[in-house]
Amino acid sequence: MKLRLALGVTAAAAVVAVGITPASAAQDRSADAGACVPGIACFYETTAFGGRSVHYASPSTSCTRLPFVPGSLFNWSTKDIYLYRTADCTGVANLEPANNFHSYPSTKFLSFRAG
Repeated sequence: MKLRLALGVTAAAAVVAVGITPASAAQDRSADAGACVPGIACFYETTAFGGRSVHYASPSTSCTRLPFVPGSLFNWSTKDIYLYRTADCTGVANLEPANNFHSYPSTKFLSFRAG
């Protein structure tokens, strides 16, 4: 009987902990995503659109070096974004179309320019 009670209490505590953690994480992500509004390109540190972020209103066609390696991008600007693995926008570019979003789990981009 005592063993059942202990297991029941442990299981209930686990359910409560699991229920709280995802809600907190979802609030953090929605707060970050809410800061990115149409017309802006928003780079995020993590692939889940969280962590540090940097926002560019009207992204420039000149090369812009990113302050950190982004894990994801909300490109809500009206311009296509070309991402580069180099700090000076040289080499092969990866295209992120206007009004689109993407995460980058295995590619490290250091700079970008609008097209």
